Amino acid sequence: MFFLMAAVNLLIISMTGVTAVTNMDKPEEFFRQITFSCALLVHLFFESFQAQRLIDHSSLVHTSLTSVPWYQTSSRTRKILIFMIMKTREPCVLTAGKMYVISMDTFSTVSNNF
Repeated sequence: MFFLMAAVNLLIISMTGVTAVTNMDKPEEFFRQITFSCALLVHLFFESFQAQRLIDHSSLVHTSLTSVPWYQTSSRTRKILIFMIMKTREPCVLTAGKMYVISMDTFSTVSNNF
């Protein structure tokens, strides 16, 4: 779903950019198109920001688990800790159509292309 939404956003941003350039002699139309493009970029930013927060917080879980003084816990707790460390080794990520990871890196790549 996000992949489709991101693709549509990028297509609309491109189209409004072309429309803005062709309407440079009409200031109100030009600024309307630029404002719309900026609003779409802000929308994409907030989606990427939330996805980046998910990545950061899930990485923090792994970091917190590896800093636990496991040697002071019971053997049952150690087994659970090992399992949890194995499960949190890879951070949780949101993907767009299982094609690319949504993050601030991908947002910066997309925004630099426009």
